[in-house]
Amino acid sequence: MVESALCALWAEPRLREDLRDVVHPVLAAGFTHGDGTAMEGKETERLLWRFWHTGRELGYLDPERSIDAPISLSATGRSAALAALRLLAEGPSGHI
Repeated sequence: MVESALCALWAEPRLREDLRDVVHPVLAAGFTHGDGTAMEGKETERLLWRFWHTGRELGYLDPERSIDAPISLSATGRSAALAALRLLAEGPSGHI
């Protein structure tokens, strides 16, 4: 999930709803519940809330506190995103 959100934010800041709409199809295609049902949009929202909160606290996302403000990577976040994506691409499957 994190890599999908990082990629979506790399090009441009996005409103929360827009980020959810971009990330959800990726998550829904890759994850299902034990009973085979697809992931719902509300579940993606919960995951993105954790991403948003943690990213702001760690300084990876710009510190704008308004929930209605576009989400964007900070300078530190762009460097961290690039490092994380590189590790995901070059490292063993399923590990950072």
